Amino acid sequence: MPVLALFVLSLLWGSTFYFTKLLLPDFHAVSIVFYRCLFGGLVLLPFVLLKKKETDFKNKGALIGITLLSAGVPWVFMSFSQKGLDTTISAVINATGPIFGVLFSVFLLKQKVHRQELLGVAIGFIGIVLSFVFGFSSNGQFQVMSAIFLLVAVSFYTLSSILTGKFLSSVSVYTLSFVSMSVGSIYSGIFMLLFDLDSYQYLFSGNNFFYFVMLGVFNSGIGNLLYFYLIKSGGAIFALFITYLMPITTILLGVFLLDEPLGFGTIIAFIFVLASIYFTQNKE
Repeated sequence: MPVLALFVLSLLWGSTFYFTKLLLPDFHAVSIVFYRCLFGGLVLLPFVLLKKKETDFKNKGALIGITLLSAGVPWVFMSFSQKGLDTTISAVINATGPIFGVLFSVFLLKQKVHRQELLGVAIGFIGIVLSFVFGFSSNGQFQVMSAIFLLVAVSFYTLSSILTGKFLSSVSVYTLSFVSMSVGSIYSGIFMLLFDLDSYQYLFSGNNFFYFVMLGVFNSGIGNLLYFYLIKSGGAIFALFITYLMPITTILLGVFLLDEPLGFGTIIAFIFVLASIYFTQNKE
């Protein structure tokens, strides 16, 4: 079941960079985060009211702080980064997530990382890099500051994954997902009031509302639900393997839905990522 959830999540999150780029001409980066968190929180509200546990809010400080690191803070940095990065380069930088996960687990929490997990992380990252070298298309757009923004975003949501597995393991996935959307909308909403107060005027312009429904309801709300489920069922490092699958599933969707060509690099990446998932799920 965790492996299936990982692939489903990759389908949802694989289009995140795409929808963000479509919205950037009309919205400030913080406004995009606010609306995606707002839409995501609204779709999760009925579930959290029905499924929450009495003990979920026992440690409110940790719950709010850790979930803020999973959505609000990193998504703002991620949205800013898309102004100066090609989607392909974004995918490669985003794929450093499992590496950060291993580093945080070992040096910050002093946790033991299985040899199979280390092997899986290495194989998956090599596959993504090779796919970039052999075939992912790129228009060459690259700005150093944008790359730094994305690396900061990756480090934040990676840290959140590790801390969630360590300190919030007893909290339901519904509560985790809803709180992450709620604190994310409050955090980004404050900045939106400062930088993009009139953003609501463009909400129903063109296809913007549809883009936010996709980005908020599916990519963010339901996506976060699956992500926290992966952390609980497969472990934080396994959940971070989503960053390996995202660029591949995006390209495969283009192949099957838009008749785009299947590049050699994509095939290489897919084989490597499947191998990395296999090794990670078969720990010693």
